[in-house]
Amino acid sequence: MSNKIRAFFAREVENLLPVLHETYRLIGTYQKGRQLHEQEKLRVQLDLVGEQLAFFKPYLQAPKRPYFDALCDSSLSTKDRIIALDTAVGAMHIEFAIPRAYMHQESKALRRVLEQSRISDLDEIAPPSDDENIVTGLAASPGIGTGKAFLVRRPSDYRRLPSGCIVVAHMTRPEISMSIDKIAGIVTDLGGSLCHAAIIAREFHIPCVVGTQTATQKIVQRTLVCVDGDRGQITRVH
Repeated sequence: MSNKIRAFFAREVENLLPVLHETYRLIGTYQKGRQLHEQEKLRVQLDLVGEQLAFFKPYLQAPKRPYFDALCDSSLSTKDRIIALDTAVGAMHIEFAIPRAYMHQESKALRRVLEQSRISDLDEIAPPSDDENIVTGLAASPGIGTGKAFLVRRPSDYRRLPSGCIVVAHMTRPEISMSIDKIAGIVTDLGGSLCHAAIIAREFHIPCVVGTQTATQKIVQRTLVCVDGDRGQITRVH
């Protein structure tokens, strides 16, 4: 998939390129001067480019995904985050030229973050049970929606929802309204008929099942699922 990123996501790549160019310009400036104000400006830019690159993470090979998480980890040094950026961009094969003063080596802190991210990814992609019905809950908004599951782990995930997805979250947040037109269904671990997910789903006529308790544990990222908002069931689609 990595060698087809530009073909499948042409618009997203075109939006990303100016941000990458600016990021690497700031990296070059920082590497030459090593001034504190340059570093602060670069770290803000790394946050920005990290948010945009996060969209592509699910579509790339598993060994490279932890670098996308490391790029967004503000606890890491600037050097380590630059390494994470280089690796993430390289994994995408989008023919982007990177002018660099010099390269860095991974630190122990970066390797710890990468390893923890790999463990989290393994938890996320553990296969579900063989039962057709994955999980059940409270039918909160009627209708049937089918799409690929998108697990929301943090508020910033709402900015990169793919079109036609099924949002699966512990509980929804107001940020979901930013991409409500992309959502084919909503599933949550918590909540009742008057929770945020249920109210916004009914308002926009989106099938919704809440109070499943274990949806975020049992539904695998990018699995094709069907949300039955009339019966409160989520099933896999073969």
